[in-house]
Parts: sequence; C-alpha cells; structure tokens
Amino acid sequence: MKRYFFLVVFLCTLFSCKHKKKQETFIAPKPVQAVEIAVNADSLMYMIDSNTIYIQGDTLHIESPFIYSFAGIIDNKKIQLHLSNAAGTEYNGYNKSAVIYIDGATDFSYAWFEENPKTKEWTADVTDYDFNTDKQTHICILKLFNPAQENMYIECIYKNKSYKIYPSKEFPSYKCYDQIDNIIFDCRNMQDSSGYNNDFTANRDYSFLAEIISNDQHYEKLQSELKYLFSDSASIESYKTWKHHFHVEKPVDEESFYNYETLSETTPVYIDSFVYVVSDFSYSYMGGAHGMFTTFYGNYDVSTGKLIELKDILDIENNDFIQLYENVLKDTYKDGMLSDDTKMSDKFFILPTGIMFSYAPYELLGFAAGEPHLFFDYEELRPYIYKNSILHKYYK
Repeated sequence: MKRYFFLVVFLCTLFSCKHKKKQETFIAPKPVQAVEIAVNADSLMYMIDSNTIYIQGDTLHIESPFIYSFAGIIDNKKIQLHLSNAAGTEYNGYNKSAVIYIDGATDFSYAWFEENPKTKEWTADVTDYDFNTDKQTHICILKLFNPAQENMYIECIYKNKSYKIYPSKEFPSYKCYDQIDNIIFDCRNMQDSSGYNNDFTANRDYSFLAEIISNDQHYEKLQSELKYLFSDSASIESYKTWKHHFHVEKPVDEESFYNYETLSETTPVYIDSFVYVVSDFSYSYMGGAHGMFTTFYGNYDVSTGKLIELKDILDIENNDFIQLYENVLKDTYKDGMLSDDTKMSDKFFILPTGIMFSYAPYELLGFAAGEPHLFFDYEELRPYIYKNSILHKYYK
C-alpha cells in the first residue's frame, strides 16, 4: 500500500511538471539588429557609433524593439496596458507608446512617453478626445520606470491616487524584431525634370514582427496557431536574419527625386479569457502635404487561436441592423461626414462592453479627424448576435 501511494504521488508530480508552463513574463529585448552602412564622414549618411546613424543633418539612435503587457487594479477597476517600442513615422526615431483599457470603457486610450533628459523619467499624459465637442478629457498620468528591465513597472496617477502596474504573469510575452531600410539619394548638383533642385531625398521602409510566447496554458493556442504579430507575410521567411540597411545612392530615375516612407507595426491592444485583439497599423508617404495611415484589427478566439470574422458573430445582412448602423453613424458625426455614404466599416474590435468600428482618414471624415470610431453596446446588438457567438460571453 505504501509503495502504491508513493507511485501515485510520483505520477501526479510528473504529470503536473509536464503540464506546468514556465513563466516567461519578462523577456529581455534582443540586441539591436546588425547595421549595414558605409562609413564615410563626407557622406549624407554615416555611422557615429554602433547604434547611432548620422542622416541628412540629423541623428537616428537605433533601439531594440519590444512589447510588454501590463495588468493591475486602479480605483477598483482592472486595467491593462500594452507597451511597445518601435520606430515612429515621418523618419522619426523610436517611440515608447502604450494602448490602455480600463474596465467599463467603450474604447482604448493611448499614451506616448517622453523622457525628461535631467531626471531620466518617462511620463505620459493620457487624454480622451470627443469629436463632437472638440474637447479633451484628462484620464491619468503614467510614469514608466526601468523600461525593458526585469524590475520595470508603471505608476498610474488616476483620480489623484497613485497605483503601480506590473507586467502581467498571465498575458503572452513577445520576442520582437524590426528592420529599417533607409536610402538617401544624393541629388546635389542635379535637377528633376521641372528644374527643381534638392540636395537629397529620403526613402525609408520600416518593418516590425513579434513572436508570441504563451505564459499560461489558457493562451497556448495563440502561440501555436497565430504564432506571430506581423503585417507582411514575407517577413516570416527572413525576420531572424533581419539587418538595418543604410545607403547613399545617386538618383536612377525621376522617382528618386521624391521622398517616400512606409511603416508597419502590429501590437496587442486587448486581451481577456475569450478574445485577443491586435492592431495592425500601417503608414505610407508618397509625396504631398502628409502621409496616409490606417489601422486594421485582428480579433482572435483565445480557445482556438482562429480569426473571428464579423459575419460569423453578427447578422450584418439584416436590414434592421443596417438601418441601426446608419442611424448611429449619422447621429454621431452629423454634418462632419464627407459624403452621404454610410457603408459599414470592415475594421472592428471586440470589447467587454460592445463592438467598436473604425474608419481610416477620408473614409468618413477629413484627415484632421484621424480614425473615427463608432461604438455599439451589446444591448443594442442583442437581436443581431448569432447563437453560440463568442459575444454571448460578455452579457447575460
């Protein structure tokens, strides 16, 4: 009997160890990707040190990309924050930014951290903008300590009280990679067909990819099925050998006389036991007054790791739903719409409070309005939600 007891204990211990998931909440950022550049101090572009590049009179400090997901409690409400470090648009350097969701909210909040050069403290003032009233509402102040280190945390000052938020021990972690491909065309002593002379033009492409690392059995399907956060499927074949490329070249055709830039970045924005939501942000500049950008969203079923299609959870062909959508759209944006077109957006994300639809600039409003959102709570969506839809997890 004694031997049998010890055998059972041994087998139970073995089974438990086999299925216990190793915690990898903190993953140190990978070293900066290798940089390829011709060292020439007389050039429009050259290397100052291993991670700093001189570019057309400015400097670019290359950093390691990362994503960290935080979770905590503020004012008796759950909060989650997804922090990322990636290159910015308009040829800018790296930005530490975050997407925040507080329980009960109908949308995300966004934060961009700035470093105080004297105190080395990273802070962000989080606000919410109301398009109809053209007013901003203060939400909280965030202070980031020890970024990308194992003792990293965020202090959240919310309603005049201070709370500490730490990297989640349950949400997935990420191994991140990025690549900058930057070309400067040396146009000195050259003119385009119109006779215009510019000393140089800049072309830059930026790509970002993250491997999903599950820290909890609940999220294992995301690691095995979704596997990566990426914008370009070709990245999967080569991301582990990515290098940053910096070149100076002579113009080869008329297009070389014009600046262009592309950027893509996919990051998590919301996670719970049922859905995993990621944003796929893309930006391009091909000349003109400003670049263009848009954000697509991927909603994934945590239990399967599969993409959730809108047509599979809502009866979007129902005439009553189409009428509801049109009425809410017109009532929300009134006279600001560029046209009478009330076409339903194909960009949406799922929240515990409802579904948010998103539009790209110029799809609904002018460029200055950014990406307008349109929210529907579950009570008004109830008649159009399919049976056994994952949305039933969010209301009784």
